[in-house]
Amino acid sequence: MKNHICILSWIFVASSWLTATQQLRAAQVDTPQLDNIRIGHDVDMDDQRVLYIFEDLLRDTGVHGGFVEIADCMDEPKGRLQIPKGLTLREAMDALVAANPGYEWQSKDGVVNLMPIGGAPLLGTRISKFQKDATDREIYLTIHDALNLPEVRKREEALGIKEGPGQGGLWGFSENAPPRAILPMHIDVQDISLQEVLNAIVKATPKAIWWYSESHCGGAKKFIVHVTDY
Repeated sequence: MKNHICILSWIFVASSWLTATQQLRAAQVDTPQLDNIRIGHDVDMDDQRVLYIFEDLLRDTGVHGGFVEIADCMDEPKGRLQIPKGLTLREAMDALVAANPGYEWQSKDGVVNLMPIGGAPLLGTRISKFQKDATDREIYLTIHDALNLPEVRKREEALGIKEGPGQGGLWGFSENAPPRAILPMHIDVQDISLQEVLNAIVKATPKAIWWYSESHCGGAKKFIVHVTDY
């Protein structure tokens, strides 16, 4: 009888381990492998807005992105990149920051982020909890709700920064995009940064890049957040 109990216990443990392993493998499959994703086109861009270079890199990879730029008045940060097709996405991103030393990049939970070294303080705001059920067509409203969280508004005041006109990503998706089904979007995150919240939002869409732009002009600091389907 004891042997039977031991065998049953072993089977239960083994089954639980196998289930956990399968779930882990599934999670790993869902996360883009940057060393296995290759750039399918040559990139030859000089004196171009860094955002456009980043969009061009991701456009045939299927990887979601997040981009941060900090500018003085109306100046848009420009950059350059020349790489041949066939590089892995990791190699391409390394080449991008090497050619534009003021930037750094990271990949987390399947979203590639490109930002100035040091980032933007507002994006580091800790969010205790954010939940939202919507569709991918309501991504702008979802971002608006995230930016209206008490933690974000309090941090804005402390930093002396205000949101600018056009807030919420209304510049967004292409009007000529082919018709497709509306997809449900469920966001449920806790104890993460605002930057990670934005990552979670775009990751719930087929493909998109969030874009945070901060300007320092005439003693005033403003920011906007947009979304583009690269």
